[in-house]
Amino acid sequence: MLTFITSNLLWTQGFYIAAVLIVCTVLGYFLFRPLLYVSLGLFLFSFYFFRNPERECLEAKRDASVLICPSDGVVVDVQFDKDNKLEGYAQKVSIFLSPIDVHVNWTPMAGTIQDIIYKTGTFSMAFLPKSSEFNERNDIVIADEQGKTILVRQIAGTVARRICCWVPKGQSVPAGYKYGMIRFGSRVDILMPAEVILAVGVGQRVVGGQTVLGRWQ
Repeated sequence: MLTFITSNLLWTQGFYIAAVLIVCTVLGYFLFRPLLYVSLGLFLFSFYFFRNPERECLEAKRDASVLICPSDGVVVDVQFDKDNKLEGYAQKVSIFLSPIDVHVNWTPMAGTIQDIIYKTGTFSMAFLPKSSEFNERNDIVIADEQGKTILVRQIAGTVARRICCWVPKGQSVPAGYKYGMIRFGSRVDILMPAEVILAVGVGQRVVGGQTVLGRWQ
């Protein structure tokens, strides 16, 4: 329980949210009791939302070819194009995160952050296919020692209004490294070459930092 409290990202990534809710709770106690109950409920939800669990993928520890799912959620779309027309990649897996999912993001494989590309955009529903193209998003490109690359895209949704990325360009990261988070409902896309054999399908619930996404051939 102590770890859940001390490692909670509310203190860093949601500090201003916590501060406002605490002030509203105090004011509600003295001035307007309904405000107290609403603020307290929102604070407890925020504390739950910003949880920061420690996870590991045992298969990735045994097999360097394993790719790890970068987020919690449900796989809502899987695409394949043999001509690499998915922004230069052959495959794309899309994972939708509801507000009750853990919103920390993990690196699918070990490598170097080759590029970081942030783009502003709209805030349409994150489960819609067009959100990958038009919504606010942040891409990181990871390259391994053999030069193989994947792209992981954090996509803001209707409620999510902030994307956090904690790694700089050029940093080396291990597989399953916490590199960022998206506040509230959102989506994560993973773009990969054809050499990856997927282990997930549409409708499957996955656990970030733990579920096997696929394997390099």
